[in-house]
Formats: sequence, C-alpha cells, structure tokens
Amino acid sequence: MTNAAEMIDRIVAGVLEQLHAPAAAAPAIPSAAAANGPLEIRDTVITAALLETRGIVAGPVVFAAKAIVTPSAVDFLSSRKVRWTRSNQAVSNNTTSTTWRVLLSRSTPAVEAALDAVTRQPGVHWHRELVGCHREAARLAVAALCRGECEGVIGFTGKPEALVCHANRNAQVRAAAVETVEQVKRIKHTVGANLFAVDPRERSVFALRNLLREITSGNKPAVPADWSE
Repeated sequence: MTNAAEMIDRIVAGVLEQLHAPAAAAPAIPSAAAANGPLEIRDTVITAALLETRGIVAGPVVFAAKAIVTPSAVDFLSSRKVRWTRSNQAVSNNTTSTTWRVLLSRSTPAVEAALDAVTRQPGVHWHRELVGCHREAARLAVAALCRGECEGVIGFTGKPEALVCHANRNAQVRAAAVETVEQVKRIKHTVGANLFAVDPRERSVFALRNLLREITSGNKPAVPADWSE
C-alpha cells in the first residue's frame, strides 16, 4: 500500500508536470567547497526517491532556495542524519554559529516573509520544514534535539501549548509557548528553552521577525547554572 509520504510525492510531481515544471532536474554536483564540502542539488522538488537515486549517504546537502522538500525526503534525511540547508543559507565553518530547525504545521505569508528576512542574519543556520500537525512537530523537534541535529527548534502551530506539552515529556527538551519578545527573554534566562512554540495567526511580519531574532540571538540554548529539577 502506498504510504502518505509517497502519495504526497506523487501529487506534487503531478502538479508540477501540469505546470510544465518537471520534478527531475539537474543532478547533484559538488559545490565550490572543498572535496568533502556540501553537495548542491538544484531540483525543484526533493523526494526520497530522488535522494536515493543520487546516492546521498552523508551531508551537508544544499537545496535550491525555493525547492519543495517533501515529507519522504525529510524522513530520508533524518533517518540517515544528513544535514541539509538551502542555497541562501550557506553552511558556515564558524564554530560559534547555531542551527535552528523551523517546523511549520501552520504558516502564513507573514511567517514566510519573516523567515526569509531572518535567514540572512550571520551566525545562524536554518532548516525549514512543513509538518502535518503539532504532534508531528513535537516528535520531530524531540528527535532533532536528542540527536544533536540542531541547537534549537521553533514550531509554528495553531496549538502551541499542546506542542509544548507533548515535547516536554522528554527530559532533554525545555519547551515553551511564547507570544512576545519579553516572554522570550525571560524564558531564555530562566529555563534556557531550546524549543519555542508560536501561534502565527494575526501576527505581523514585523512582530514575527523580532520574535525570531530574539529567540536565536545570543549563545546556544543551555540549562541555566542555577537550574534544578
């Protein structure tokens, strides 16, 4: 039986075919980096089948800025712990940089605009993914944090409190739902949160951009020195 991820891949490919934009494009080519540097894949739609065909077994991998990364591709990369980014989010050798994973179970034009703005800031790597619901966002966030794939996660969802509740069942996660910059500052100081849940509805680009910048500013999320369980 065809699973959900494969079905989504087929739907996406069919839509692109109707628009005369084939899902298959140029093969993966080495980037201008060193021999062991990132591989660039310029296809407009990234699926697990495509990645398997290209023989992707290790990262980092760079996709086109507006490439559609399907759920099957996300699972493929996660299961192999392959680090990936987009071409406008170049991988840096700066050891002080941080990696943040953005999980979108609810998005708006304001969210997309805010993310496009903050991804240009130096010292921060961004991985942006679409997910089905807050439960899936919590599962992926916990997995990414426990595996050390990123320093922090930001989940955009219509149910931020529920996402936080699911994620905080894991001892390595310190999740909080936030609405304002002041809340973010306080939570970073008191609990060193590494997962922030945000409801993007009725939020402006300006407000979301400031929220994202505050969440990712400063040092990597860490347990406060005076933390006690």
